[in-house]
Amino acid sequence: MGRGGAVLGLIGIILGAGGIAFGYFIWRGQNNNLTQPKLVGVWDGLADNQDYTPYNALNNWLLEFGDNKLNNTDYISVSNTYTRIVLLKSGWYRIHLSMVLMSISPSSIYTIKLLKDGIIEFFFNYYEIIGVIDSQYHSVDSSGFVYSNGTNYIEINGESLLGDNFFVHSIDYYNQLTIEFVTL
Repeated sequence: MGRGGAVLGLIGIILGAGGIAFGYFIWRGQNNNLTQPKLVGVWDGLADNQDYTPYNALNNWLLEFGDNKLNNTDYISVSNTYTRIVLLKSGWYRIHLSMVLMSISPSSIYTIKLLKDGIIEFFFNYYEIIGVIDSQYHSVDSSGFVYSNGTNYIEINGESLLGDNFFVHSIDYYNQLTIEFVTL
């Protein structure tokens, strides 16, 4: 075989290997739907809710999920005056929260945390202010993962650790909660 034949043979091997790899990735993508996240809940119009003890103060409240854009009842159920979400299918969920807090005071500590069955699972935000601040507003934009056994519920708690009152900004444009079912 001449030099040209060897080059063509090598090109054929490379193209063949590329075709096999391409086919494998297409096959994996079509047959492995469980790895694709599924959007199961979207809310705007978030507010602070002080209806449930011990979260019944202006400095310690539950997040209320207002304007519902999507609620897939196969995966989640909302209750408790829209402050509690039951995760109905076993697996991992990605929770994303973006919101603006207002009436933030100097020299204080604010937390926004996800509670799973009433126990802290993770913090969306821990905001400590020392000294003078230039704004009474604070933006939260955070995500976390939580595992459910199919019966767990989640709540989002806002708390000022030094006792001063703070609120969720009332303009829906600034606030959104999304929940995705990620995998089993």
